[in-house]
Amino acid sequence: MIVQVKNGKSVLLRKLTPDDFDKLSYYLQNLGPETVKRYGPHGFDKLSISELYQYPEQYSGYIAGDPETSEIIAYSIIKTGYLETDGNRLQSYGFTPDEKTDCTFAPSVADKWQSQGVGNNLFHFMMYDLKSKGFRRIILWGGVQSSNLKAVNYYLKNGFIKLGQFEHNGMNDDMVLEIA
Repeated sequence: MIVQVKNGKSVLLRKLTPDDFDKLSYYLQNLGPETVKRYGPHGFDKLSISELYQYPEQYSGYIAGDPETSEIIAYSIIKTGYLETDGNRLQSYGFTPDEKTDCTFAPSVADKWQSQGVGNNLFHFMMYDLKSKGFRRIILWGGVQSSNLKAVNYYLKNGFIKLGQFEHNGMNDDMVLEIA
């Protein structure tokens, strides 16, 4: 699917394929230091990416690409279910995670493409696919850093609610979105 974003450029939205792993590794390794500090669901090298996506029943990737350069400019990963490390914390808020109908979400957008609507377009593209697969809730992967107001506001704008806060290298907010 091709969409136009705020800077007037066209962006291609699609699911990640194994043919994208080199480009994805390049994209991840070239994120700015502030973005890298806030993003880390898996290693940034091709081997880590390849190993993770050996399990298509557990992981799905979505990318936004620049049609002019073929570069990946945004990436989101979905894990079926929830992270074991987050389970007890999520339950402490009175939230009962479900391994079959919940999924865990980690998005990123290349620095020069942030605030252009790329992440929002990719999110809505991904949501259509998640609904078709029967997912009912999206949990943020390891929460969002409370100090990252841009991201917190993005999630709130897209309907996520805060479940609670926890401390890990600073304060973080656990957030979830009901999609059914």
